[in-house]
Amino acid sequence: MKLLASWKSFIAVALAVIVAQNLVAQQIQSYSMPADDYDANIVKLNALALPFRNISLQYERLVSRKISVAVGLRMIPKGNFPMLDAFESYIDDAETFDELQNIRVSNQAITIEPRFYFGRHDGPRGFYIAPYGRYSTYGLGFRQFEYTVEEEDEAGYYQAETHTMALEGRISGITGGLLFGSQWRIGRWVYLDWWILGPAYGAANGKLSGSSSMPLDPKAQTALEEELENLEIPMLDTEAHVDSKGAKLDMKGPWAGIRTGLAVGIRF
Repeated sequence: MKLLASWKSFIAVALAVIVAQNLVAQQIQSYSMPADDYDANIVKLNALALPFRNISLQYERLVSRKISVAVGLRMIPKGNFPMLDAFESYIDDAETFDELQNIRVSNQAITIEPRFYFGRHDGPRGFYIAPYGRYSTYGLGFRQFEYTVEEEDEAGYYQAETHTMALEGRISGITGGLLFGSQWRIGRWVYLDWWILGPAYGAANGKLSGSSSMPLDPKAQTALEEELENLEIPMLDTEAHVDSKGAKLDMKGPWAGIRTGLAVGIRF
């Protein structure tokens, strides 16, 4: 339900942005170009992202002869890491691979970008540069997060007992970047948009938490806290909090990413 609510909010924001930009575009078009001169609207799907369970849509609206505004929506439904089996041979540590199989991830994002075209053709064609801003949320969950309680009895016998706890959380990030790309019109209706490279940088924060079905004793709390602190999440600083009822991991820090893709579009 939380995933659906987040996605609905993203769609509402995107629709508001599209309506606003259409009003601006109509005013600009009335002064800068005839309405029938160029392909003013293109809707696209990033074909390269589909094998990764990534549904990435974009709507582009031309606002002058060489400038457009694009709004992108991305969604990755909750599930295991996409195409994890294809990368098994590249992961040397079997324990790491097992942990990755145990993780569930999801993602939603909205991206807004003005595009500046430099090709010899007017309209949304040729090489372009696009500064962009993106708001994204990442769902992160562990079906069974393992931690081991070690102890030694009075006779000196050592024993270790492994426990598990389900953890669920979310990371939210805001990034800004610069995309370099090129777009071609193929035939009368179809466009091909190559997102060559779009590095981005920003900040993110989030929380991962879980509750225990039974009260945790001090030894179990210590073991769980140590295991959470050893959990490596790229670029983010983490701080674990554990009590008898469960655990919480706070996450905060810089956030970076790279956009790339090949989108197929239809003009209208």
